[in-house]
Amino acid sequence: MRRLVTLSIVLGLLSGCVHKEMNGNGDQAAGNAGNGSASEIKDIGSFRLSDPEGPKVVDQELDVIPTEINPLVEKWITYFQGRGRHHMERYLARSSRYEKLMKKVLRDNGLPEDIFYIALIESGFSSNATSHAAAVGYWQFIRGTGKRYGLDINPFVDERRDPVFATQAAAEYFKGLYSVFGSWYLAMASYNVGENRVKREVMNHYTRDFWELARKKRLPAETINYVPKFIAAKLIAKEPAKYGFEDIDYLPPIEFDHITVNQPINMRQMAEKLNLNYEDFKALNPKFKGEVAILKGSELILRIPPGSQELAKVAANESVVTDLKFIADSGDTQTYKIRRGDNLKSIARKYRTSVAYIRDLNDLPRKSKLTVGRTIYVPDRTPLRDRSDRKNNSTMSAKANAKPAVEKSVETAAADLTGGRYYVVQSGDSLFSIAQRYSTSVAELQRANNIKRKSKLKLGMKLKIPGGDSSSAREVAKSKVHVVRKGDNLTDIAAKYNVTVGQLKQKNKLRNPASLMVGSRIRIPIADAN
Repeated sequence: MRRLVTLSIVLGLLSGCVHKEMNGNGDQAAGNAGNGSASEIKDIGSFRLSDPEGPKVVDQELDVIPTEINPLVEKWITYFQGRGRHHMERYLARSSRYEKLMKKVLRDNGLPEDIFYIALIESGFSSNATSHAAAVGYWQFIRGTGKRYGLDINPFVDERRDPVFATQAAAEYFKGLYSVFGSWYLAMASYNVGENRVKREVMNHYTRDFWELARKKRLPAETINYVPKFIAAKLIAKEPAKYGFEDIDYLPPIEFDHITVNQPINMRQMAEKLNLNYEDFKALNPKFKGEVAILKGSELILRIPPGSQELAKVAANESVVTDLKFIADSGDTQTYKIRRGDNLKSIARKYRTSVAYIRDLNDLPRKSKLTVGRTIYVPDRTPLRDRSDRKNNSTMSAKANAKPAVEKSVETAAADLTGGRYYVVQSGDSLFSIAQRYSTSVAELQRANNIKRKSKLKLGMKLKIPGGDSSSAREVAKSKVHVVRKGDNLTDIAAKYNVTVGQLKQKNKLRNPASLMVGSRIRIPIADAN
């Protein structure tokens, strides 16, 4: 009888909420809404660093997210200081761009600011982050949950990639989770694995203590590590120097005003008329998937650099789109025509991506069917040969059948100033493939670089290529390599080598200019001498 009463109370507590849940495939799916309607997500008209800070949460109990330090938390601190250091450095550098803006949204929604660090561990503050389960954006919403919380997702727009709209939706989600569990740790666990899984464990074990459920291994390993990872990230982000992160090249905080127009516009054209870098303009308006910004209802709100309203209105009027069609950003995507026998899995494998990404890129519902002759967007990269290609070309030489990754990466090799040739090792390379490419032997490569017989190649390793000039060397000479230094950005690099930012992005397959890391190599396109 006592068990029935307890279960009744808990069931009453946990009923009637709107959250995501794991389906049979491990993907997160939207839960059932009480009335099936989405919340209205409101934009912020403008944001300046000089804006007065809004009030924090009044309810002190709600405002405090515990910071419990235990071996699991210490394990993640050690990871971020060691093997995961380059990830944390990149995330910290991006965090400064969104911290004030996202914390304002959280405060305005009556939530503690520290939830901001959930976005750090979810996406590293990348608007382009996409998981294999098709979770997208800063807060990693899947399509169903995003739409349920009022986010627009269509062929032109994906508000999961917008720092304001997505944070508003995440705030609504966390408010619901906390109201159900009364525990921030359980709310976070539910955000990761789905609230129904957490509900079952709470009911079966009569506890709302996350650490007890973790000790009993009643949650998936990823979820058990989710809360400690959050705590470790929060501790490091708040006091980076204390944990050994002293030379972070922080990005400047985002600021913007806005204009309202009543016609769709081409943002690339508008950026040119404003004398703005297109990538910078797009970063203010990341919800638009391509160059075209469309109306929401009867109006279009565009974020612009502070103080540029008058010029922006003129530029927008001169950039109106009359023929409304999707225009992908240069260097990001290319078109692919569906052939007989194609399916999403084979296309994803061919372009070295995931089915989830292709679905998201083309706004394809899960049960949609491909028809022969239909054109879709795929990543802009050299496709792998499919089975029919390999069958038809079975008599080709081993050199002609070299991996596309090797063919692509040869462009990153650099001619030495003394006349020698060098090659920078890329993912998928082997001594055999590199030797084939440069018409030499594995033994000669080993001798030239003092490589022992069983030694493994490492990414970024610089190999000396033995022998004289060849067609491969002439091909390599068509590309320079710039090593990114502190303070570099694509605009400065492009100006230094007299090329465009678009050419750099296309040459290096860069989706996010903000992801440049100190020490990374950027290929510089060089025009043919002819």
